[in-house]
Amino acid sequence: MLKSQQMNLSNSERFWLPYFGKCGRLAMGWACYLNQWRYPILEEIFDSIATTRVRILSEWAEQKWSALSGMSAQIAHDWPKFDAELLAENLRLDGDFTELFVINAQAVTLYSSCRSRVGKNDLNAKAVTLGLAGKFLHGPYLDAATGALGASSSRFHDAVTLMFYYPLQKDGVLLGAVCGRVPNDVLGDLIQREAGHIFHESGDNYLFMVKAGFDTAIKAGTALSRSRFEDATFSMGDNLKQGVRTDFGVVSVRNHTEFELIFNDPATGQLHPGVRETIRCGQNTFVTYPGYSDYRHIPVIGRGITFTLPGSIDSWGMMCEADLEEVYRFRSLNFRMMSVYLAMWVAMMAVISGIALAFKPDAQVMASICCGLFLTGGLVLHRFVAKPVGQRLRSMVSVVRNVAEGHGNLSQRLDRGDASRDEAGVLSQWINSLIDNIDRTVGNVRRGTDGMVNNQAHMDVRNKEATAATGEVLIAVQDILQALEKQMSDIDLANLTTSEMRQAMQLATDRARAQVSMVQSRTQDIRESIKASSLRIRSLGESTEKIGEIAEVIKGIADQTNLLALNAAIEAARAGEFGRGFSVVADEVRKLAERTSSATHEINLMIASVQDKARDAVAIMEHGATGMEEGLRLAEASAADNSGSAEIIERMFATISQISMSAAESGSKVQGVARTADSMSAAVGELNFAIASNREGTQKLRLLVNQFQITDVHNQ
Repeated sequence: MLKSQQMNLSNSERFWLPYFGKCGRLAMGWACYLNQWRYPILEEIFDSIATTRVRILSEWAEQKWSALSGMSAQIAHDWPKFDAELLAENLRLDGDFTELFVINAQAVTLYSSCRSRVGKNDLNAKAVTLGLAGKFLHGPYLDAATGALGASSSRFHDAVTLMFYYPLQKDGVLLGAVCGRVPNDVLGDLIQREAGHIFHESGDNYLFMVKAGFDTAIKAGTALSRSRFEDATFSMGDNLKQGVRTDFGVVSVRNHTEFELIFNDPATGQLHPGVRETIRCGQNTFVTYPGYSDYRHIPVIGRGITFTLPGSIDSWGMMCEADLEEVYRFRSLNFRMMSVYLAMWVAMMAVISGIALAFKPDAQVMASICCGLFLTGGLVLHRFVAKPVGQRLRSMVSVVRNVAEGHGNLSQRLDRGDASRDEAGVLSQWINSLIDNIDRTVGNVRRGTDGMVNNQAHMDVRNKEATAATGEVLIAVQDILQALEKQMSDIDLANLTTSEMRQAMQLATDRARAQVSMVQSRTQDIRESIKASSLRIRSLGESTEKIGEIAEVIKGIADQTNLLALNAAIEAARAGEFGRGFSVVADEVRKLAERTSSATHEINLMIASVQDKARDAVAIMEHGATGMEEGLRLAEASAADNSGSAEIIERMFATISQISMSAAESGSKVQGVARTADSMSAAVGELNFAIASNREGTQKLRLLVNQFQITDVHNQ
């Protein structure tokens, strides 16, 4: 079953053609009847046209993303340094961009292939947010900057813009985005492929909005690409800028097809059936009678398909259409030849019958007349049927031969201005389409080859830098290895020294401990001697105190004796002569008492002096004992400190041992780095050789591609 039978058309849409006229029911009904065998073929043709153009658009978008990805990686690698020629060189190699630039997270242009735009901050804020989060295709939309920058690969140009955003990151940190500006007419050229149009009079491939994901104000059915009928460049009749006149008004645009035109049927003011059914079903094909009304209210047939470009959040649709009249203008060679043959047969029969009735010639004359008529018919058939077909076939052979053997001249096309709509004419159109496709492919290969040559030049520079850096790394690694060897020697010497230090410290510690033990023993003896002396001195003090007490008693007795002697002297004086002898004795006793008192006083003084000195000796010995106790504690503390010092020195020995092991491990790693650097040096050498081989292959490819003469993209 034909796909066309599935299209949902109302009764009014199935019987909408007028009866008469070039596109009326009678003419179109007859044309479709004669060509109904072509219905399946036409469905395949339109399906192929639509599918191919969607594929071309998707591949084109992926190429742009690939270019921006490469630039982003290179910029991030060199950041914060920036090669000012990078953007300009990529702009030249690509051909479709009118500006390549880098923005920061605040949407300020940091670098641009157009230096006058550095510092600008005129991008859509929502688009920038999406572009910083991931790759994002914004558009089509209107941007005055695009109009001011001028055209790129398309000869058509206006302010309608596509903007590519690719995030710029380094080590996970967002730096901004790499952006590419493309005029939307480049997209129109991709889907139109003017030189490859099969239906060159009326064929039109156009984009429209299905569902807006970014700018929801754009209605479904709004034009997103340039129409072939926008101006008089390709239109053979009315165009949109002049105004397309219909019975229901004039359809026109002011500046460009995009956004100004919604693909409505002028008769209803609603989306025309092709766009409507494509949006409803996701795809639609209709190639049979009576066609459907397009936005010019002309019967057309074609196929619609919906898709989404990589990086976009909008759903688009594309219609590939042609006028019903042009498509079914086709008449096969069989039909043409039979028509001419029948016309000639009827004419010859009429002439022969007329001559026979009017002149009644004999058989010989009639035979001559018939031979002459048949010869004339053959000449007419040759002149009007066979010769034109042969000429067209020879033209095709000439073009194909020039492509195959004439240095690949892909800029030539078969003249289709007066080509008849038969198999030969269709063949010439498909040959043109084939050559145009090859032309476009070879052009892309040539531009890709130029890009490869440029990239190889950059790779040569990078590899020279890598070679130099690898040499420096090798030298540095050798220096490090030498330094490590010296360090290892020093560490080995330090290990030997620390072993000797450990033994010396152990001996010193043992001696210190023995000395401390001896000091402790002797100080204990001294402590006991001081204690015994202190006790003896205290005992002496007590004895002197007792002597003092006895001296006091003696002093008391002397005082009493002196008093008794005085009393005896008084009594002797009273006795007179009889008491004189007793008086002498009393006087002697008194003198003895005085001497005794004086002696006891001296004894008291001496005892007091002895007591004071004994107390001083006790105090001095107690103070000395206290100092000795403090010295003993310090000696013990010193012994403890020596133990702590020993622990610290042991930790130092352990640290030196760890340093030795770490140095050995580092030496092993550096040797690994040295081996890696050697491998890297060898790999760089192999890479240089591979690049040289690749350069040679690229040059060969370039020579082969340059054998083809391709069409200038600006003149396609």
